[in-house]
Amino acid sequence: MTGKILALIFAWAVIATIAVPTIIIAHSWKAPKEASERQNPVPKNQDSIERGIALYRKYCASCHGKNGQGDGPLAKNLTPKPADLVERAAHHSDGDFAWKITNGRGAMPAFKDQLSEAEIWDLTNFIKRK
Repeated sequence: MTGKILALIFAWAVIATIAVPTIIIAHSWKAPKEASERQNPVPKNQDSIERGIALYRKYCASCHGKNGQGDGPLAKNLTPKPADLVERAAHHSDGDFAWKITNGRGAMPAFKDQLSEAEIWDLTNFIKRK
């Protein structure tokens, strides 16, 4: 019985020291105020969203998953885990997403050298399409 209690205490200690800070850090990543307030210059229309879909499949789905829920095939090897973009889309501005795509952080690569500014906004339009 004592062994089970110690194992449970150890498990909670691991969660408290590793998992909780990782979740907090992942959720606290915000673009600078000026970037977050930047207005999207690309109209959120079907053409832009379709371009964004193609970009998402090429650059994002392997980590963020087919449906953007942070469950792509590479996600299991990443810390922190990729964001659930479906959940976050309603809580972050277009400028916030564009800045994060442009600059990256940790395992999230910066795409400023691979994507044009218009492509970054197309990708943002796809992520925030609903």
